[in-house]
Amino acid sequence: MIGVSVSGCVDEINLDIDREGGKLVVSGGIYDHNGPFTVELAITNDVVTVPLPLSKANVTLIGPNEIRYPYLETDPGVYSIPFGMVDGRRGDTYHIEIELPDGRVYRSIPEMIPQFNGVPETILDVGFIQEPAANGRLLDVPAVSILASTELPDHDEPLFLKWDVESVYAFRENEPANPAAPPANTCYITRKTDTQTINLIRSDELSSNFIENQPLVTKTIIRDQFYIRHVFGVTVSSVSERRYLYWQNVDEIINQSGTIFDAPPATVRGNIINAEDENDFALGYFEAAAKNSAYDFVTRADLPVFIPNPCPGPSECNNCLLIEDSSLERPDFF
Repeated sequence: MIGVSVSGCVDEINLDIDREGGKLVVSGGIYDHNGPFTVELAITNDVVTVPLPLSKANVTLIGPNEIRYPYLETDPGVYSIPFGMVDGRRGDTYHIEIELPDGRVYRSIPEMIPQFNGVPETILDVGFIQEPAANGRLLDVPAVSILASTELPDHDEPLFLKWDVESVYAFRENEPANPAAPPANTCYITRKTDTQTINLIRSDELSSNFIENQPLVTKTIIRDQFYIRHVFGVTVSSVSERRYLYWQNVDEIINQSGTIFDAPPATVRGNIINAEDENDFALGYFEAAAKNSAYDFVTRADLPVFIPNPCPGPSECNNCLLIEDSSLERPDFF
């Protein structure tokens, strides 16, 4: 039986129960493509519970033969290497070095991008789920369940796999009344479908190299998100065993209450350590992973309920960029 939401025991869980001010928080990685690559840095604070973006750090990616690639700060706490500057390769080993404004230096434990990865196929199941109403009765709610079938290559060593689901939907503004006015925009809005579930599998616990109809997440149908087209992307990542165990610990302890930048009740030790004090570790992780993605979509014609045009209506109908995480740039897969 394949478990897609980790709930088993782990051998060791490293906790830092008392949150401290001045603790570095890191999220980012290097993958088997040519970028762009991003690292986010934050710092914990004694006053507020959510870490604050950390600016003016020096961040460097270190690849094979100790070749160094500097990151540039593009937004507060966000550091990037542009597209085409680094070609992440399977079988190569990478780590990062972070010099904080106060002079402290942290380095990640080197990780190799795995040689092998699964190939996913996205499966969308449209129907109804039952959710409790305020009066305690169960209501039938329209929803899309996202599943994946994944084929694994022949391999000698275990593969450690993680699945993520992201969705993008289109939202079109009102057509202008004046024919001479600029045409209406279409925005593309990216959403994480579920930040509470971590989907993990290790291949040495499987009976074959094919994972069939693995349930990942279920998304209730929010009508203005499904009027045009809603694309779901399933990404399978082949990660190191250390990274797999890190996610397993995170799921055990905090059930991923958001992202690593949210405030958890306890913290999990990652792979980033102070260069001069091995007992001083950062929160979060810098990973090296191989990724494959697959996409499928639904339109309002596929749904079991009528979807009315959301416009005219809210102010977003005249400026769709008011929608959080919206962009006028159409994704390649859309």
